[in-house]
Amino acid sequence: MIKNIINPESLEQFKKLVADVTRIVITCHKKPDGDAIGSSLGLCKALRNMGKNVTVIIPDQLAQSLEFMTEDIDYATFSFNEKRAGNIIRNTQLLFCLDYNALDRVDKIKPLLEESRAPKVLIDHHLNPTQDFNLMFSFPKLSSTCEVVFRILREANWLQYVDKQVASLLFVGMMTDTGNLSWSSSYPDVYEVMARLMEYGIDKPYLYKQAMDTVPLNSLKLHSYALLNKMTIIYDSIALIVLDKNDLETFNYKTGDTERLVNRPLSVKGVYWSTFMREDPDCIKVSMRSEGDFAVDTLCATYFGGGGHKNAAAGEFYGTIDEAVEIFHKIVEKVKIEKTIEK
Repeated sequence: MIKNIINPESLEQFKKLVADVTRIVITCHKKPDGDAIGSSLGLCKALRNMGKNVTVIIPDQLAQSLEFMTEDIDYATFSFNEKRAGNIIRNTQLLFCLDYNALDRVDKIKPLLEESRAPKVLIDHHLNPTQDFNLMFSFPKLSSTCEVVFRILREANWLQYVDKQVASLLFVGMMTDTGNLSWSSSYPDVYEVMARLMEYGIDKPYLYKQAMDTVPLNSLKLHSYALLNKMTIIYDSIALIVLDKNDLETFNYKTGDTERLVNRPLSVKGVYWSTFMREDPDCIKVSMRSEGDFAVDTLCATYFGGGGHKNAAAGEFYGTIDEAVEIFHKIVEKVKIEKTIEK
């Protein structure tokens, strides 16, 4: 049985906030992943089923691999039409902030959220949320923000507003944020939640195929190139993949094309830590994955201004790709020394 975890007072405050408004905006972090889109669109559809006027605004372009999730649910991309999206935010009565723990994560939307007088409700599962929100549902130990959304709807007695489409969106977010239950899923309730979502008649094989096993041809070629030519294994246990702007241009890179690339080296026997660096126009994007007790969230927070979860985290570096790689190698040597001392 799924345990109740939402503070009753916070839940009543949440229900009153929703009841008292008609215009709602839902925002998620930049470069949204399956959990960000699933939770945002899933909550959006549930609130629309209640009769609310809801707009989802994402900071930038959605990855092609996630476009299947948006079928029959319209949303606005801030970077495509800043004026229109800005006006919607200025005129909203309630703001939901999903799958991020600080306003810095929404890029150019941040000033509008800071200026807005509308109450801001955080729904998230990342560590260390800032105090920028009027009401917070923060559960770092849960699999995903999609799981948090389902639990809120359930404990608010609003499951009548969950339909097959809402359930499908929340299921995809849970599936992608756990690597199809490979991590962040070592507790019984996560399986109970997914079982409840499946009761809505969702097409699990289709959702898995679209979310986890379908990529554009150029993305497949880029992954193959990266693994064959741009991956190094250090001390038989640590992997690094580096793609510079020339690599990306060669394969006509689009947002989302390197999704899950960082996970691939962990399939090599003995590799417990994988890092991927990508040279974006404004920064070096750093992604890390690990297995077991090796925590990468602290590494990303300490060295690359990011964070995330124990075994899956990310950050950004503002400098050259060579400088980022140099920092990585210094981290590796530090980790090696610490592990030697532990032995």
